[in-house]
Amino acid sequence: MKIDNVFPIPIARFPIDQSIVDNTTKLVKKFIEDTKFTEPSAPGELLTTFYKDKNFLGRIGDKDLLSFINKSTRQYLNLLGYDPNCYIEITSWLQVNQPYSYFVRHDHYGALVSGVLYLEVPKEGGDLLFNNPLECRRMSNTFFERIKKEENEFNYGHVKYHATIGEMIMFESWLQHTVTQNFSQENRIAVAFNIWADKDGHC
Repeated sequence: MKIDNVFPIPIARFPIDQSIVDNTTKLVKKFIEDTKFTEPSAPGELLTTFYKDKNFLGRIGDKDLLSFINKSTRQYLNLLGYDPNCYIEITSWLQVNQPYSYFVRHDHYGALVSGVLYLEVPKEGGDLLFNNPLECRRMSNTFFERIKKEENEFNYGHVKYHATIGEMIMFESWLQHTVTQNFSQENRIAVAFNIWADKDGHC
């Protein structure tokens, strides 16, 4: 039997230099303290700068992380078959998952690539869950759950990535994902970003 595993979806994980993580964490903590970003807030509320400022990394002057994202994006674009030397624009925001907060299934429509870097991750602080985009198969599979012997690459409903400090996850922006609930009593802190691209800088 010959198997062709078609329509693969690459999710890239990049380890980041500890010095970059430390610098970003210091800048983020200063921003949170200076702006009193987490106060006041309702229990279970997800805090983000996304709706007010999509140039978070530029705002806090984090050139090192922006440079790393730029370099990593070009590697990922090359893997996807896109021109790694194209014009790219990085938008970024801060994401603070307070205790009991989560974020529902969504995508980043219009962007090409999205990603996240975790800075503080408490135990049971939640995961990044990618939903299987093959809706037709998933709907059909519900009829056959009673005979499922094991979950494998052909019948799974989602893939879960545990948030890891110092690891940047990058994926195609159309891929729907969910941030699962933070069951700890501490905040989970991350920086997220979108990549926009064009051949001539007019995206």
